Amino acid sequence: MDGPRIDRIDADIIRLLEADARMSMAKIASRVSVPKSTVRHRINRLVQRKIIEFAATTNPLQLGYEIWVIIDLRVQFGKIESVARRVAEAPEVYFAGIMTGSRDLLVGAVFKSNADLLDFLISRLSKIPGINETSTSTVLKIIKRTVSWPLPNDSGPARRQAARTRAYRRSGRGKPDG
Repeated sequence: MDGPRIDRIDADIIRLLEADARMSMAKIASRVSVPKSTVRHRINRLVQRKIIEFAATTNPLQLGYEIWVIIDLRVQFGKIESVARRVAEAPEVYFAGIMTGSRDLLVGAVFKSNADLLDFLISRLSKIPGINETSTSTVLKIIKRTVSWPLPNDSGPARRQAARTRAYRRSGRGKPDG
């Protein structure tokens, strides 16, 4: 299934917003070489089509959530979606997805302490009907954490600038202008 089509200008706008969601429409317009009204129209359309969303993303580590876990669940057939919805209601859970493979549900969650994790597993998760088995893994170190995905038309201004910078560095001439 093909997703909604976006053109080069849409992709360029998205990339710029991913780099700095607070960038002004005037600055985006300048970088993409289109009028500010075009940027405003395009952003509104991208939001309406649910291609982009605006949200503040916090860093759980800076808020005292030192325990990050991934929980695999095996669930009674026929109860997968209801279990997924119940688990997703927990404020500690930032991701819940129904899976294929050896596990039925994959859950990502953060906790302030091992005691909080233990309480979640024993006092709350174990009481949800339909869960047959769980396997909990602790994330020891985050290597990559992002909320952006590859876009079509991967030739936007940020990509072109990065390519020019790499080319100049390889040539030994330093950093290019603009």
